[in-house]
Order: sequence, then C-alpha cells, then structure tokens
Amino acid sequence: MVRRLREVPAGAARGELLELLDDLVDFARDPRCPEAQADGVPCLALGIACEECRQVAGVLARLHRRLRQA
Repeated sequence: MVRRLREVPAGAARGELLELLDDLVDFARDPRCPEAQADGVPCLALGIACEECRQVAGVLARLHRRLRQA
C-alpha cells in the first residue's frame, strides 16, 4: 500500500487522497459512537465488540462499492 501511495503523482489529488485515508483510518479506529458512555458503548446486540462495529463496517462497505462503480 505504501508503494502504491508513493506512485500517486504529486498535486491536489494526492493531498486529498492522503487526507481521506488519514480520516478513514481515524474513523475505523474510533467511529465516535453517539451512544458512547464512560462505561462503554451500548450496542443493539450485546455480543458485538467495538472492533466488530456495524457502523464502521457499513461505511467502509458503502465506500468500497461506490469506488468500484466509479
């Protein structure tokens, strides 16, 4: 991935791509759940851990489908 990022030509598109990737990684690490409390995140299903967050998975899947349509 690093090699491929280095191959992106310098310019506005590269800057935007790097910002997008940075924001995307931040989101995947911490989706800032609106239901978060000091003692955790109350999900609809008790068996789901934060690393299996449906919100993160859904956003990434929609973005992936959209990119493949472009």
